[in-house]
Amino acid sequence: MTRFKNNDEFFAALRVLIERWCDRRCLKALHYILGSYLAFNGMTDSWGDLLAALRNVEALARAELQPSELTELDDLIRTIDERVLSRS
Repeated sequence: MTRFKNNDEFFAALRVLIERWCDRRCLKALHYILGSYLAFNGMTDSWGDLLAALRNVEALARAELQPSELTELDDLIRTIDERVLSRS
């Protein structure tokens, strides 16, 4: 599992995934993630929305993703679960 030291590292990893999905035209994955990613404001509800979006990508756009991307996605999901939502 990737350990992100801070939010900047977390969002850099997420941004790389989104850019790869744009390059490959992974429209389902982009559909599920872009709304919460672009509307992110750092508040607890926003983290929850981002978590739901990442889970939707994992569940509903799985066929578009490469195995390494699924691993990265799982790391992002676990990070939100561990760091953010466990403190609220």
